Amino acid sequence: MNFKSYKNLADDIYNNIHQLQGVGYDLVVGIPRSGMIPAYMIALLLNIHCTDLNSFLKNAKIGKGSTRKSMSSLDTAWDAQKVLLVDDSLKTGNSMQEAVDAIQQQTPHKVTSLAVYVEKIRQKYIDIYFEAVPGPRIYQWNLFHQPVMNSTCMELDGVLCQAPSGDALTDEQRYRDYLAEALPLVLPTYQIECIVTARPERYREQTEQWLAKHGIDYARLAMRDDTAGDDNGSLEQCARHKADRYQASAARLFIEKERPMAARIAALTGKPVLCLDDGEICRPGALSVARSGKQHLIRMGVMKAKRQLFLVMSYSAELRIRNVYRRLFR
Repeated sequence: MNFKSYKNLADDIYNNIHQLQGVGYDLVVGIPRSGMIPAYMIALLLNIHCTDLNSFLKNAKIGKGSTRKSMSSLDTAWDAQKVLLVDDSLKTGNSMQEAVDAIQQQTPHKVTSLAVYVEKIRQKYIDIYFEAVPGPRIYQWNLFHQPVMNSTCMELDGVLCQAPSGDALTDEQRYRDYLAEALPLVLPTYQIECIVTARPERYREQTEQWLAKHGIDYARLAMRDDTAGDDNGSLEQCARHKADRYQASAARLFIEKERPMAARIAALTGKPVLCLDDGEICRPGALSVARSGKQHLIRMGVMKAKRQLFLVMSYSAELRIRNVYRRLFR
């Protein structure tokens, strides 16, 4: 799975902006919504105007800032002589082609199309691209609004809502207030495969109420067993709790807030974990993958042995029944 963060996007644009310098573009048009992010980045680096696709089609007035002087001066969108049409990625090419067709049908302009990231086999559907990124791929700016949520596990605190303060973790009443009033950070569009939280099981009712209040859809909610009486739980205990749930699921990705926890889950499971703190995927090392693979082989071996034993027992039972039948009816 390939992942691109906001930082990756900014770096990839900066490292390729030389392809656009000195060409004469005087307007960047972004395809909403995700395309507006790279569109503004590119426009700022080129020091030219930027607008969205719908405003361009309507020949809307171009907004002007007061803190910097643009290389070109446009009053309306159609005053532009050379237009760059931008999207963040190109997967099938349909969205870009629809935008190009709309511009050709409704305006006197021809445009140059650009996608920062493309599937390699789709290069011919774009004029300019910065990097070919094979799938499956996910982007930080629209991660929570993609079907990948259906195959993702994630922590709750620090991912879906603000993490509790130190005071809330040491005071029971403050912690209960936090459970009820925590501010949401993101509200995913798709159902989450499993929310795997370090919160103790005894707070399930309050947690489910908060999730329902904010309309967060999920298939399962896995909470930490608190029978041992350790309310806070060590990093290792929490990591093993999350890793066990992640390993047992069909999920392809785990989303975690902090780097130490993300790295530990990846090591324990041999599966990728996205760390939001640094916007990177923690990928398991060779040793953890080997261990995970070994465990998988052991499980498969046990299952195969059980099947063989069942067949042997079934065949033995069949022979006994045949012998009894022969003695009775010969």
